[in-house]
Amino acid sequence: MGSATFKERLRKSNTPKIHGVSLSESNMVAVCPPPMVGDHPGATTPHGLFLASVGGCVNLIFEIALEKGHIELLDLESEIIGDYETDEDTGRSQFTAITIKTKITVPEGSNEKRIHKLFDTAKDNCPIGNCLVGSCVKLMTDLEVVYK
Repeated sequence: MGSATFKERLRKSNTPKIHGVSLSESNMVAVCPPPMVGDHPGATTPHGLFLASVGGCVNLIFEIALEKGHIELLDLESEIIGDYETDEDTGRSQFTAITIKTKITVPEGSNEKRIHKLFDTAKDNCPIGNCLVGSCVKLMTDLEVVYK
């Protein structure tokens, strides 16, 4: 079993409560609290980054699985929905569920049962999603297959 170390950079900006996250050497994205995101075009929230990382992980593993399974992927898009709750007594906030709704387009004649099995395998093998195992967050998926 191999191991890896990942590192990202986060830096406070000159604007209060706005931080920059480096996504690559030349690409920074502004991150701010949810109430401020509408006032800062192009910004996102830690919540959005978290949801995107879970959904992106599942989808990338799914795409790799489809390729290894010799199933041509014509298009893929997902909506990642996070149910977020705040306990009124403690003030503690957390996601309680994440749903990844994915729609793919594949050529006519592709085996839908096999595609769904590969999608389930991708969900089960996503290292980001696996961090949620045993937590209070339920990870759910929904796959729609369109033929073209």
